[in-house]
Amino acid sequence: MPAPSIPNSQWIYTYAYEPRQIWEPWETEAFPPKWIAQEANNVVEQTNAIPHTLAFILLTDTHITENGTWNHTAEAISQICKQTKINAVIHLGDFTDGILSKQKTSEYANKILNDLKQNDIPIYAALGNHDFNYFNKNPDILTSQEASELHLNRSEANYSVDFSEQNLRFIFLNSYDNSKRLRYGFSKETLDFLSQELEKGKAIIFSHLPPMAVLQAWVKEIRGENEIMEIMNRHSESIIAFINGHNHCDSLYNGKFPIISINCSKCEYFLEHKPQNAKTPFRKLGEPIQESFDILLYPSLKFIRFGAGQNRQIENGIAEWR
Repeated sequence: MPAPSIPNSQWIYTYAYEPRQIWEPWETEAFPPKWIAQEANNVVEQTNAIPHTLAFILLTDTHITENGTWNHTAEAISQICKQTKINAVIHLGDFTDGILSKQKTSEYANKILNDLKQNDIPIYAALGNHDFNYFNKNPDILTSQEASELHLNRSEANYSVDFSEQNLRFIFLNSYDNSKRLRYGFSKETLDFLSQELEKGKAIIFSHLPPMAVLQAWVKEIRGENEIMEIMNRHSESIIAFINGHNHCDSLYNGKFPIISINCSKCEYFLEHKPQNAKTPFRKLGEPIQESFDILLYPSLKFIRFGAGQNRQIENGIAEWR
């Protein structure tokens, strides 16, 4: 599909931090627009029709900017939380673009976190590569501890969360280190942490990066790929799914356990740098496909999509489109 030809299409692509008068406002109706409530009602109706004990908002790659669509995303999440029980929000990284000062990056990241906190539910996140403030030759780099404290409210990037009643564990992994030659990948510390956590029972693993280079198109090699796959294949009976962001598209991979890539929340549409068999849903401002995030249900393992993209599910250990 060719790139969209729509008015103000630059809003989809630009990384804009300062309002510019030459850009006309793209909002054409009062906030919040009616389509947010309509799409929220739709996904809540689907959610409530599926038996489940836990429900999570799942989003990634917000890449918040001054002229972006985050306020719409936050409003959509808020409306869903008011209509059905959501147990937590999960953000898979790249809150910002990582090209501003530490102070400005903190302001933007805290904007996202504070908006989500208004829903009075826990927020869990994984660090993305942009969350270390390393891009566009930015000299104001965040250390791993600084990035963790800012985005995760934790001192460590690797951590787990237990849902004891469901005998379920969420494992969150760090997948980036700008001090290494291979910045993208998994450190020995992360691998040791994962191995120990998988000894404890059923788990869903969350990471910004996928565990295999072939499942993304930005770099040719992922540090620790062989090691992490050996660990996970050895514990495959404990792994419900590996879920990641980073790719700015949706994709499904089925090996000994499913690996699921989630489309970017940022309103963006381009087909370059996508892994094989990925689906990049068309985006357009001012209607539901402007947005793209999921409600993840457990134990049904259904992914209900708000906005652009398809529903997915895991059935009998196999991820599939619905």
